[in-house]
Amino acid sequence: MLWDGKKVTWEEGIYQVILIDNYLDENNFKIISETMNSDIFPWFFNNYKLNPNRKDNSVFNYQFIHRFYDNDEITSKYFDRLDPILKKINAKKLIRVKANLNPVSHELVKYDEHVDQKYSCKAAIYYVNSNNGYTMFDDQKVESKANRIVFFDANTIHVGTNSTDCKNRMVINFNYF
Repeated sequence: MLWDGKKVTWEEGIYQVILIDNYLDENNFKIISETMNSDIFPWFFNNYKLNPNRKDNSVFNYQFIHRFYDNDEITSKYFDRLDPILKKINAKKLIRVKANLNPVSHELVKYDEHVDQKYSCKAAIYYVNSNNGYTMFDDQKVESKANRIVFFDANTIHVGTNSTDCKNRMVINFNYF
């Protein structure tokens, strides 16, 4: 099933997934997008996508990351750019805020199933750019659409991809209470 971009709630088992398009006003979206697309925004090479011990020798088992917040501290001078999102999600306590950049390839690469945390807390994926990549929750496909956000429980199994129709796929992942 593919979501059509309207606010949708999907309940199955003990969790639900909520999708909202046009999450930020145009100005705040533009600030985040232009910041992360600039030639001075620091992206860091991560030699693996999900698991450093994975025996996969795929050339696509890597990504670039930017940690905004981790281990109870702000880790990026760009953290304040996320204020509009942080205010809207109303986080009581942050666990981790990390951006992922997955480079383009000729084939769409579907990464391994994973959970963001091994315990129940809130999670959100904010899509910075539009592309043909997606996030899958069981059979529910959330397309990568700029200024879209999807909320779910951080211990919900999901899968991400890269893209084939633009230079990269950029998302910001929020884990919080």
